[in-house]
Amino acid sequence: MGSPAYDAIWGTALRTTTRLHQFLDRLSGGRLGRSFPGGAQVVWITTLGRRSKEWRRTPLLAAPDSGGWIIAGSNAGQEKVPGWVFNVREHQTGTLEADGATFSVTFVELVGEEASIAYRLLAERWSAYAMYERNIRRTIPVFRAEPVT
Repeated sequence: MGSPAYDAIWGTALRTTTRLHQFLDRLSGGRLGRSFPGGAQVVWITTLGRRSKEWRRTPLLAAPDSGGWIIAGSNAGQEKVPGWVFNVREHQTGTLEADGATFSVTFVELVGEEASIAYRLLAERWSAYAMYERNIRRTIPVFRAEPVT
């Protein structure tokens, strides 16, 4: 649980995967990289940086839920909470891009049983989420990105 070796390996893999997604997205105008190998849905969230006050665009795996999307700050099972989590806790509004469509959203952090159910939904779509949860001591933050009407 929470070993520095695990964090180093998965941190490198996550950074590499994120950069590859960013490259494919730019190269294809958003047409490539909409799903992960194995079929998991990739979405892009745009959040306002809590310190920089600059907009940040981040690719994440997600699951559709009740007209919105479930996302989690798993950080590939590393002990460190990803930066975007702090951004959405500070500024709950942003955008989410899925399958070429962009929506204004409000990020709602889920807690308790609601968070557990939502996280299981993600794990059904991408089995590595179960491994992430087993490998860390921290609670993985789970959010619903709800479209603004």
